Amino acid sequence: MRKIALIFLTSILFIGCKKGGEGFLLREADAKKEKTALVVLNDHAKNAQQFQTAFLQGSAQYKDRYENRKVGIEVLIEKDKQIQINIRYADILIFKSLITPEQVQYYNKLDETAFQGGFDVLTRFVGTDINFNRLQNLLLGQVLDSQESKAFIATIEDGLHKLSTLEQEELQSTYFFEDENSLLKKEAIEERDSNRKVTISYPGYQKIKQFIVPTEVNILAEEGEKTINLDIRYRKVSFNEDLHLNYSVPKGYKMIKL
Repeated sequence: MRKIALIFLTSILFIGCKKGGEGFLLREADAKKEKTALVVLNDHAKNAQQFQTAFLQGSAQYKDRYENRKVGIEVLIEKDKQIQINIRYADILIFKSLITPEQVQYYNKLDETAFQGGFDVLTRFVGTDINFNRLQNLLLGQVLDSQESKAFIATIEDGLHKLSTLEQEELQSTYFFEDENSLLKKEAIEERDSNRKVTISYPGYQKIKQFIVPTEVNILAEEGEKTINLDIRYRKVSFNEDLHLNYSVPKGYKMIKL
């Protein structure tokens, strides 16, 4: 279960929201006319969420060649400050994590262990650098690096605007956007020397009041012949409500190193 929780944090995680009372599914359009990378990224940046807090609740399905499990998740975000992730099994809290720009903390109730350390623990699982800003962007359907300074080649592929870094670069980044609102549909980060690749897909989006959020996130992590799938769907999404973020390791838990 620790592995499920860690993969959830890294490949991490996002939402599948069904059409709700206040939200509606956003229309998407095929790309037919080429745009420059700068235009696509600038249009995409307009979708960035300006909020104080966010609450995301749903379920996550984890699969690898040994396990196939479904857990409940709760994500509480205080923008740019902290992210708390609760994982439940049969409605019982089994794992809690607190991520800040400085560190990652978690405790696992199944084996009574706890961890406190840097983001390298997450980076090792996804094969690309993970920091607080990247994690927050991933959860909200934004490109991993919101201030992307790399040079991109812009083309159209399968009805989407495709932005890709130069092929000779060691770390290959590829982003796909639909045309209507420049919503991110898929991003792939490939580290060639380590034979690792992570693909994050967003099948749909909905708008809740003025906020745009993904309806679902599908994550595929590959390392050689090893693959891990994480599919996350959300039942409830809300913004700017009072949140009670709290984290305290229960007494008697053993601190571990990873």
